[in-house]
Amino acid sequence: MNPILQAERVTKRFGGLVACSDITFSVERGEIFGVIGPNGAGKTTLFNVIAGHFRPTAGTIAFEGRDISGHSSDEIGRSGIARTFQAVHVFKKHTVAENLHRASVLSSRHDPYAYFFRRKSKQSRQEWIARFLGFADSLHSVAGALPYGLQKMLGVGMALMAEPKLLLMDEPVAGLNPSEKKVAGQLIRRLRDELGMSILLVEHDMPLVMSTCDRILVINQGNPVTVGTPKAIKADQRVIDAYLGEDYEFA
Repeated sequence: MNPILQAERVTKRFGGLVACSDITFSVERGEIFGVIGPNGAGKTTLFNVIAGHFRPTAGTIAFEGRDISGHSSDEIGRSGIARTFQAVHVFKKHTVAENLHRASVLSSRHDPYAYFFRRKSKQSRQEWIARFLGFADSLHSVAGALPYGLQKMLGVGMALMAEPKLLLMDEPVAGLNPSEKKVAGQLIRRLRDELGMSILLVEHDMPLVMSTCDRILVINQGNPVTVGTPKAIKADQRVIDAYLGEDYEFA
């Protein structure tokens, strides 16, 4: 196997607090890989270490076989990794098209010549992304006036402007209603199936995780519990004890 992302014994400490400890996993090319666990388990810290917002205290992270441990978020973004955010993370006073344009500028901000020569293709990519995500009719609408679900979808579109190979998605269905969650789940699968993208997904919505992910990492109190398929995770007593509970039922 040739994983696109490999984390080996990743640990992050904040002073005396160990936020995540000795976590090892890999994401295969074209895989949708989930990370679950209780609040405070260390999921977001792990996510931010991978994205370059925090430097790991110990361990290594490799992307496409290259060590990116401790690289800045800008460097990691240029390497082919993009992320979305749990909260809406758009420029609310600007139009959808302007948001996508800003994302393309930011993804090229340390290579202005590359941005200049690819500007035309970036503009056509804006239109393609808007069609792919279902808001082509809203390109000239102010982002803050869009329904919450479309604002989150725009956040995905902004990440796609960087043309990532690996997309980190932080609770993509948080705050969405059931119909919006269904659309989001379909989108995650389309990103993999139609675009060939690998996905690393942190999410609390267990029906979505179990129906979407190929494999799942469970962490609790900063420590890895297990990695396995959804079927194996559902049946693992350690996961039931640490997170799901005996009475948990999957929709």
